[in-house]
Amino acid sequence: MPTSSTISPKAAGRLNYHIQTFGCQMNSSDSERVAAILEKSGYQKARSLEDTDLFIFNTCSIKQKGEDRVYGMIKNIASYKKANPRLLIGITGCMVRQSSSRNSSADRKDHLLQQLGPLDFVFRITDTHKLPEILAEAEPSLSLRDIDEVALDDYLRVTPEYASKYQAFVPIQIGCDKYCTYCIVPYSRGREQSRPAADILAECRELVAKGCKEITLVGQTVNSYGLSALDSVNFKSSEERTTSKDGFTLPFTRLLQSIDELSAMGLDRLRFTSPHPRDFSDELIEAHATLKTLCPYVHLPLQSGDNQILARMNRKYTVEQYREIIQKLRARLPDCVITTDLIVGFSGETDEQFDHTCEIFEEIRWDQAFISRYSERVGTVAAKAFPDDVPAEVKAMRWHRLNSLLKKISKAKNRLYEGRTLEVLVERHNTLTGEFEGRSREMKLVQFPAPIATSTKLSTSRIALDASKSATSNPDLVGQILNVKIVKGLEWLLKGRIQG
Repeated sequence: MPTSSTISPKAAGRLNYHIQTFGCQMNSSDSERVAAILEKSGYQKARSLEDTDLFIFNTCSIKQKGEDRVYGMIKNIASYKKANPRLLIGITGCMVRQSSSRNSSADRKDHLLQQLGPLDFVFRITDTHKLPEILAEAEPSLSLRDIDEVALDDYLRVTPEYASKYQAFVPIQIGCDKYCTYCIVPYSRGREQSRPAADILAECRELVAKGCKEITLVGQTVNSYGLSALDSVNFKSSEERTTSKDGFTLPFTRLLQSIDELSAMGLDRLRFTSPHPRDFSDELIEAHATLKTLCPYVHLPLQSGDNQILARMNRKYTVEQYREIIQKLRARLPDCVITTDLIVGFSGETDEQFDHTCEIFEEIRWDQAFISRYSERVGTVAAKAFPDDVPAEVKAMRWHRLNSLLKKISKAKNRLYEGRTLEVLVERHNTLTGEFEGRSREMKLVQFPAPIATSTKLSTSRIALDASKSATSNPDLVGQILNVKIVKGLEWLLKGRIQG
């Protein structure tokens, strides 16, 4: 625990913040908007925990274990209050139901403030633009700058503090209408509602004008963009919804086509995550085959290879329907990289049902899979209706069996890239290894040695908040798209060398 002697000197009135982000790319995008509001209010990014005056957890609580992890971390961060009494701790994201502070009246105080003593405030992510007034309620002595964003009624119109100049997450919807039984998101973020296409295009256009080369559209189920009942005013009764544009009639594919036109301004890559199998149309497959910027990569969650388990999860598709999507994708785009999400040990999953997941894994042979062990989330339908009856040791055994299968398939797939040259967008320079790394259009992680050896000694005198940001990047390569010849395919990544 820090003492007063370990606290770095602060300039008078200087306030520092840190945002700890959990979960998906949507949460990462949300954190960029929170950061923008804080910086306009007078805060600046902290360099270490000792420097931090404001610590915000942007949470994901699809699973109970994610929420429990935040509870544990709050206790650790609270220990810094002894050395820095003005440290404020807050939570946003999926865990929050009602924006409030420790000084709010009892009738409007979120349950988290009653459960967690060190917590000073919480806010729904849709109330990001109200953050200065929430902070002022939590600590009346704070003196923050007045900003225009507090008058907004839509937090997505806040201009983000983007983490990268070359890559950006752009949200296109909030909420979710799918109501998977294991997930709390529809209850924490509300009904699905799509962002106006004009706002999305304006953000993308400004990003590209400033040098952004890769845009990833994010949402809970991005390919249902424009289809929710709450979107009827903006989409279903409008010319935009009913008129074909270059053969595309669905709101999501039309949006992709409009953003693709920014290639004339310099946009090189367009991605999206995560789609839902129910809304994965033939039109979307055709968009992948014809749009210049849309990358040959699809992350399509399956969750289980057994139809009974899928029904219990309320996924509303079958393994056969999922398989048909994959077959169509590979027929139209043979080199498309496909990844997925899988849950093992869901309520009532038998050995035979788990075997079905293994069988479909062997058949489809995803390039990558994100495998999780089911953990009951309080407040979900699954927690109320189904017992969490698969023992922890069985979940662990099933996870290891799938992970072993994944490692074997992933390595075999990656070895097929040996000798090929890929276009790699350089994301960072690791000064500990001397290597650069980035992603190919196929979303493959590629590492390659620097053309000129560089070294930077990292300071160990401070507690780094983000070790990946501690290394100094080479400005001559980071952000560039390079041709890299692959020399070795490993389990999780590719090794290569720059081509002249």
